[in-house]
Amino acid sequence: MLKIFICAVFFLSGISYAEQDGSSFPSPTSFVPDYISPVRDMGKFYLYANGGFHADWYVGYNNCWIIKLPPAATEGYSKAFLGAKIGRAKIKSYPNSWDKNIIPGKIYMGISKTPSFTTENMYFLIDSSDLPLEPLQRDYLEGINSARWFWAEIPLSVISSDEPNYLAIWSSSIYFISSSSSPIIAAALSDDESENVWLNRSIKGNPPLGEKTLEMPISGVKPAMAIKLIPENPYRVIIKGFRAEIGREEMIVSFSAIGEDIHSAWLEISYDKFDWQRVTKFMFNPPYYRTFKNGELSEDMFYLRAAGADALGNTGYSSEIIIPSSAGAE
Repeated sequence: MLKIFICAVFFLSGISYAEQDGSSFPSPTSFVPDYISPVRDMGKFYLYANGGFHADWYVGYNNCWIIKLPPAATEGYSKAFLGAKIGRAKIKSYPNSWDKNIIPGKIYMGISKTPSFTTENMYFLIDSSDLPLEPLQRDYLEGINSARWFWAEIPLSVISSDEPNYLAIWSSSIYFISSSSSPIIAAALSDDESENVWLNRSIKGNPPLGEKTLEMPISGVKPAMAIKLIPENPYRVIIKGFRAEIGREEMIVSFSAIGEDIHSAWLEISYDKFDWQRVTKFMFNPPYYRTFKNGELSEDMFYLRAAGADALGNTGYSSEIIIPSSAGAE
């Protein structure tokens, strides 16, 4: 009886597929995201971006990765995201430590029914200041971590259900021209012999456009790029224990994020409670703490709140607290 029960639970919680025109399409499961990527096992993307040998797999101004995914039905889903697993952002003096400022740059992704991408189907993914950093051998850095998945929400309408979905990832930063200055994208080994991964090294900060975008076929290794489909769900993210301990020289902020599969958390400030600006990097693991030196945020009065998001794209916020101008003064 126990074996039958376990099998039944596994069947009900697994990802289901519907056949259409000979292809497999994900169909919504119960309150869990569905992923479409070049490797079925999303846990296989551990190469290059966590450390060690990087194989020159950088996301760059002159280095664009392109993958071909199958058609995907979007009926029954409420949200969609493009994503990539990236890490190893560099400081300006890498591999030395005298200048610990992060090399600036923005990373974008595109989606298209054909291997040609325009500004109409490109989406901002992440800034290098939010990426995990490359460790140094003889020094320490704040922000070192393993590679992370980052996601950009896209309209469901841009995903093709009857033609392939091509994804591209690149950077607009002129500084990202080699692996010594650029972030690294994760990858997975694969025995899939179909031609569905390419590298384009002719771009100059813009998405590849035209007939010759698929320059260099890559076999045996797949970059960590994916589409995430989100069904309607009842989950919420709740922020608890949000507080700011204001001292003479610094302010220590802490909180907890409660929900199903919390992905990240952060802090925001506002001067009018309408326009909010994120002022921290994404925090991926509790406990959530952040220390600000006096004057680091603002010398004027402002509002502060905490936020968190889960893997389903649900976001929750704390009530705001007022930080008086005296707390921001030197």
